[in-house]
Amino acid sequence: MDMQEQEVERPRRKTDTSNAEARQAIADTVSRFPAWRSDLAQYAVIAERRFSTAERQRMLDRCEVIMREVQEARVALVMGLMDAPRMVAGHSRVSDVEKALDGVEASVNALRRRLRDS
Repeated sequence: MDMQEQEVERPRRKTDTSNAEARQAIADTVSRFPAWRSDLAQYAVIAERRFSTAERQRMLDRCEVIMREVQEARVALVMGLMDAPRMVAGHSRVSDVEKALDGVEASVNALRRRLRDS
């Protein structure tokens, strides 16, 4: 056997693509976070000062939209991972995004309470 035959006989290595697949699965959801966080941060500052009834309603309306978008993102994430291998569906990037969605929901709920109590 010469060198070429020995190289051909070697089994191919399996490459772990779970990181790339997880990144792809969460990309759409991750792209939404900056807008949500920006609006929530801006509204948190506004909620610390006096605001009009119209401002309150505008902020509450946006909170409703954000909550709906978060729920849609969560469903899309689960649906997108339904047939994914365990290495992808259970990837730490996916769980980090799920925790971040929980954080956005908590921020919205805290802001709503503050706006309704004012």
